[in-house]
Amino acid sequence: MKLPHDTFCVLPWVSIETSPIGTARPCCLAEDEIKDSDGNKFDLNKNTLNEIHHSDYMNNLRQDFLDAKKPQTCRKCWNEERSGRTSKRMHTLNRLKHIVKDTEWTADAKPLVFIDFKLGNICNLKCRICGSWSSSQFAIEEIKFEGKDTFHYEMLQKGAWPRKNQEFWDQIDPMMNQIRYLEFTGGEPFMIQEHFALLQRCVDAGIAGDIEIHYNTNGTHYPEHAEQIWKHFKLVEIAFSIDDVGPRFEYQRANAEWQLVNANMDRFERLRDRLNNIQLQCCATVNVFNVMYLEGLANWIDTRSFEFVYWNMLHEAYYHSVGTLPDAAKQIAIQRLRDADVTEFHKKEFNNIIDFINGGVSLDGNILRMKVKDVDWRRNQDLRDHHSELADAIEYGGPV
Repeated sequence: MKLPHDTFCVLPWVSIETSPIGTARPCCLAEDEIKDSDGNKFDLNKNTLNEIHHSDYMNNLRQDFLDAKKPQTCRKCWNEERSGRTSKRMHTLNRLKHIVKDTEWTADAKPLVFIDFKLGNICNLKCRICGSWSSSQFAIEEIKFEGKDTFHYEMLQKGAWPRKNQEFWDQIDPMMNQIRYLEFTGGEPFMIQEHFALLQRCVDAGIAGDIEIHYNTNGTHYPEHAEQIWKHFKLVEIAFSIDDVGPRFEYQRANAEWQLVNANMDRFERLRDRLNNIQLQCCATVNVFNVMYLEGLANWIDTRSFEFVYWNMLHEAYYHSVGTLPDAAKQIAIQRLRDADVTEFHKKEFNNIIDFINGGVSLDGNILRMKVKDVDWRRNQDLRDHHSELADAIEYGGPV
């Protein structure tokens, strides 16, 4: 794939992301949702993907990349690259190089070949670093304490858009002949039955063998019926979102059971033995809750047989990002990362994580303590039980 320059990104030309609440973005890390010429966010209940893909907003974004500008909406990638990490932009270039082979680039859109489906916010977990926009259980918990006249109730309602909008699915089916890569994230994709129906239609149409699939799953579900669908596709990547191990995993990912998740991974490994198109991956999101314990996570990762491991940096909410930890907490985390007894692969990643930490703007920890205290009280938990080093470093006194 011949590119105009080193900071070029192909995603605005060939891809689009549907958000859990029915809006659209150029990709999952873009800070801005795509807007129409009047400055209003496109709505997937009213607007088609092709209309959004060919909008003035997207044309302008493509022109910015052609002009070698670094769009502000792509700030997260630029931050990752400054700390020496492989950004979404860079990863996608490598991921799609066998799919996107064009050498002529103009501001005009190319046919969509990659759709990142976030099909609502149905989820069985309420993870600490998530929110109502991506988790129905998180929203339900917030509504329980704050009532229906809130942002969280609005997110719960908007997150149902894929199940209320047959017109959306009607426009997708004719596009599938040109699609080569699909991502399904969350909510929890294995709970979203509409996506299995879409994949079955691809099988029935005889086009599944041309399509690669990627999942991000929390690992709490094993879809028994999916094997009969997945076996027809070119490639099925299943990435498990694992941010810690044991009780700390369960603290971060409320409602999850560490033992069950490991048992499900065993089942997926046996599935991989049966189907040669299955790849298993691990996506570990580095955040304030796990940054002092990454050595244990890295060593657990090495006990599994993942084809690919990605250390993902959390950017939002900002108070959960390791770059905003108080200075004293940063120094403890950095020292633990430097002292970690891990393989060279993880050591290199840890060095990049240290650069990311150092590149952030430290806060005093007040907002983080307040957020932790609030959720601890609601869930009858205490950060100090399994994260004592972190609790001491941020001077956390408990939920009461």
